[in-house]
Formats: sequence, structure tokens, C-alpha cells
Amino acid sequence: MSYQNLFPMQVIAKRTGISRQFLNWALQMLHVQPYQHLLEIGYGAGQLTEEVAQALRIGFVAGIEPSVTSYQQAYRRNRRFIRRQLLQLHIGDTFELSYPQLYFHTIYGNNIHLSRKDMYAELLRLTGLLRHKGRLVLLLTATRDNPDIKRTALQLREACFNAGLKEVHTEHHRTLPDSHLALIAHKTL
Repeated sequence: MSYQNLFPMQVIAKRTGISRQFLNWALQMLHVQPYQHLLEIGYGAGQLTEEVAQALRIGFVAGIEPSVTSYQQAYRRNRRFIRRQLLQLHIGDTFELSYPQLYFHTIYGNNIHLSRKDMYAELLRLTGLLRHKGRLVLLLTATRDNPDIKRTALQLREACFNAGLKEVHTEHHRTLPDSHLALIAHKTL
């Protein structure tokens, strides 16, 4: 089973053109603490990864991405955090990650869409990697290809409940010309 099949990575905005407004809002949604362990699904060129790593002092952020080109861009952008052992970038599939169960405080993704076919299996895997009271944060942006992010969020919400995540809610944010939505779910066990 390939990473591309589980997360087809419908990149909605150019990863190299993420706005400062969006990055600030995304950081607010993530509630990054200096000690946390975080996992980013689909880090692209590494802009959000860089912002998260800057907020860490003794924590750790890992990222998984299927694209070698994106890996190279993110590596160049975040080399200083990799050297300080605050960041580890991976190429491939979340099922290939060797982190133990209950390891991450927060797992997040920007502009990724779980395939309907394997959504439940992937959410179960991610839920297993989350610590108790951990958070799953999926950031979505409305575009011509995906104008109805509310419907996407409803599908994700249902899948989160089915995977055992609770307290699922959404937060909307508007930056011209885009509209953004964060789906936030908690692991309560």
C-alpha cells in the first residue's frame, strides 16, 4: 500500500506560496508548546514545518512526505533544525514510520485529503500514534478544485469519530482570497 494511495496529496495551494496570515493562523490552531512531539503529514516545501520547529525548544517535529523533490526543498529550508535534532524528515508512507504508539502530542496536515477508501485505516494508524489527550489537526483551504471544504470537513469528522477520536470541531478563517478550515479532533482515552 503506497503513501500516495492513502494520502493522495491534493495540494490545494502552491506550497511555496503559503501566506504569513495562513502560517500565523495555522500555528494558533496547532497550539505548539516548546516540549511537544509533533508529526506533520505532507510537509511539502517545509514552510509550516519551519514555523513549528521555531516554536520548539526541547520538543521534536517529524514529517512524512511522498515526494523526493519536496523533501529536498524542506531539507534545505530546515537544515538548522535538523542539525539541532528538533526535526526529522521522512520520505514515504505513515505505515513505514518507526515511532512508537502514543508518541505524538499533535499530528497535523496542511492541504491533504484522506482517500475515502483507506480513510478509516489511516485515521486508526494516526490515532495509535497520538498520546492520550493528543490532537489531530487537519488544515484545509478552499480552491477551485475543492470549493466545498465544509463537506470535506463533515466527511473527515465522521471518520474521526469512527476512528475513536472525540471532541471534533472546526474553526474557520478567511484570508483573501482564500477560505481556510481547521478540523481538530482529540484522543480522549
